[in-house]
Amino acid sequence: MGQRHLGGVQLGLTAAEAIPVRGRLSLLVIRPDGSIRDRRDGSNVICTAGFTALAAALVWSGIQDQAANLGVTSPTYLTPLWGAVGSGSGSPAKSDLALFTELGRQPVGAGASSPATPTVAAEATWLFYFPQPATAWTVTEAGVFAAGTSVAGSGTLLDHWAFSPVVSVPTTDTLILQVSFGLGP
Repeated sequence: MGQRHLGGVQLGLTAAEAIPVRGRLSLLVIRPDGSIRDRRDGSNVICTAGFTALAAALVWSGIQDQAANLGVTSPTYLTPLWGAVGSGSGSPAKSDLALFTELGRQPVGAGASSPATPTVAAEATWLFYFPQPATAWTVTEAGVFAAGTSVAGSGTLLDHWAFSPVVSVPTTDTLILQVSFGLGP
């Protein structure tokens, strides 16, 4: 990792000080009786815009009490968070700004974090609950949008996941999207 500068001061960041961020998503399709119809788990691509949004939100959380004194007039939040699923095809890339073909999105319904240990990454996890769709869905991708709205594609795409085989969601079932970011070792 190269040298970084902050206000003319050189910061000596080395690779040993880097904080890896890894994304993991899970999809659950749940039948009306509560049994699981389908489950998928996998690693995803953290998008460049997602890294930028995470860094900006981290900075804001550290300076918000002094923002006015520092001349910072625009807060940066990740909220509202929206989980989205889609039916598009392709390979997710760091440069992605949207899902290939968004089917639906829901606001975050729950969130939690777990602490790091010297050998285990800290983790931030969010859950998104999708009620029964009006028409059957064939889901092939998912992602999370920061500072989004209910409008498809709105917000900053933090991560993008595509998978095969497809996940079928009939009109009788619900879907839960779980997104986790691991930070550290």
